[in-house]
Amino acid sequence: MKDGQTITQTKPECRNCDEIRDCLRTSKQIEEKKREKDELRKQNLIAQIIDHSHVISNDLGSCLLSFLSRVYSSLFGAIFFKNLLLFYELPKDSVSFNLTIPISRTIISLTRGEGGEEEKTGLEEGFTLRIVLFQKSFPNQTRANMGMIAYEVGRALASDDLGIKQILQVLSDSETNLFKRMDAEARTNWLIEKWGFGEEFEAFKKEKAVEK
Repeated sequence: MKDGQTITQTKPECRNCDEIRDCLRTSKQIEEKKREKDELRKQNLIAQIIDHSHVISNDLGSCLLSFLSRVYSSLFGAIFFKNLLLFYELPKDSVSFNLTIPISRTIISLTRGEGGEEEKTGLEEGFTLRIVLFQKSFPNQTRANMGMIAYEVGRALASDDLGIKQILQVLSDSETNLFKRMDAEARTNWLIEKWGFGEEFEAFKKEKAVEK
């Protein structure tokens, strides 16, 4: 089928049919190879993100690695494969903000050479470079740091038209209607919950409240 699945219709007498068994076995092997390919692609992207990001504190670096592994494996993983996230930890007196830069396939070809980087990353149609800047982390507060990362990434995606378009592509009709009615803050909070970082986000908000 178009979505990559295989439908096999059988009758009772098909139980001992070698052709049916071979078909099912082949379908299973294809699916396993696809999972292995997706996992390798995910690990390669995460490695690139970690290598090119600038994170000073070990606490934040560990949390960042865990966050990326979880979101790339989630139902929203397709969104993140269309974006290249880079993270930078800033001095405490700096102002936190996010940058979004669309990178076309043409630009990739000019900088890397035709058939270069896009084949390695799987970003054949170009991608969106999203730079997330952290003003600070919370020492020995793993859950708060995870919540902060989830919040900043969610805010980066939910605050621009391209990110919203990418999100809508993976939502059901009912979720799409709900998402469109939300403002940027509500969309960010909703994404955090969908990614499974609700408890971490609450820990982050608690630490922020203590600071005030």
